[in-house]
Amino acid sequence: MPSLYHVLFLLLAVFPLCHFQTSTRARSLALNPEFVRWINTLFYLPPEGQLRYRKEYRLLTDQERGDFHRALLMLKEDRSVQPNKYDALASLHHLNTANGAHGGPNFLGWHRVYIVLVENACREKVPNVTIPYWDNTLDQDLADATRSITWSPLFLGNGNGVVENGPFRNWGTPYGLLRRNIGSERTLMTSTNINNVLRRRWLWQITHPSGQDNSNLELLHNNVHVWIGEQMSRIESSSYDPAFFVHHAYVDCIWEEFRNRQRRMGINPARDFPRIVGENEQLPLVPMGLGRLLVIDGINDIFTRRIYRCQARPRCVPNTNNCGSPYLRCDWSTRRCLPLIMSRPSVSFVQPAQQPWWSRFNSRQTAGQNSFNIFG
Repeated sequence: MPSLYHVLFLLLAVFPLCHFQTSTRARSLALNPEFVRWINTLFYLPPEGQLRYRKEYRLLTDQERGDFHRALLMLKEDRSVQPNKYDALASLHHLNTANGAHGGPNFLGWHRVYIVLVENACREKVPNVTIPYWDNTLDQDLADATRSITWSPLFLGNGNGVVENGPFRNWGTPYGLLRRNIGSERTLMTSTNINNVLRRRWLWQITHPSGQDNSNLELLHNNVHVWIGEQMSRIESSSYDPAFFVHHAYVDCIWEEFRNRQRRMGINPARDFPRIVGENEQLPLVPMGLGRLLVIDGINDIFTRRIYRCQARPRCVPNTNNCGSPYLRCDWSTRRCLPLIMSRPSVSFVQPAQQPWWSRFNSRQTAGQNSFNIFG
């Protein structure tokens, strides 16, 4: 007899099309039968015992990192789903599928499911690839985080202006070529931020609307979006930057570390849903917006019990100056791993602008819509 978990995932075989309806342009994408049919195939449980392990981005081997980049590029080039498979997946972050994805406890569960879907899509292109997580607290420990190797051609490409080097150079989005403006506003996460989160006991203490600012994981995550800037700083456009996925994979790993601590304290994280949730879209028995999952399903243990785990964050390797990667070094004075730095920030020339890049799209907004919410 199939278990409850198997029944849950079997129910995901059919997507209600209404979950994908929003603007006229989005409806044309959402109602495309190829789009719906393909997304349905991304909901599945891998065979028992075939867990994936997500590594820190800099801990990937050159082959693993290349495979991850190649999978995203292949999704971008695949036009069997319009406009292409990468952009179709990115659109889920701002259609009605994401109505409850921000501003409450569903933030963590919704993005957990979303990352699994994108990872499954990547594995269609490159078998066994996983989405790495980017521990940006390591970059924050640098004197100048904008010089981190993260923003070199080996990883995400340049961080200022149009992305002109690296695997995602000249990367098109519905909002023009991919641009960044790293370090101009706010900060990355710090180890103190993460420790503040991990010291809490209950989900309500690390999420909207009740979590305090210094331990609210969604609020801390917002700062990173704004620190990267340009497309990443807006909800509607952020998922079109591949940096989105390595960032959210890290947020998810921190949440799972929090859940592991709950288990050690005798708290069942699969039953820890806040009583006060804010907006109605955050209520536990409301549809999540992805498949037929409910909001409450986002805190189920099935994801890390059957699908993936996060490898430990980088640590200094005794008797060496590295952290298990040629791209990280150990600062033994603090016992912290630090990314290698570039001799100068990887930049591209930016023409002075009188208005922010998104201003030219304001005509697409209509009364009553809030399509261009910044991460507050």
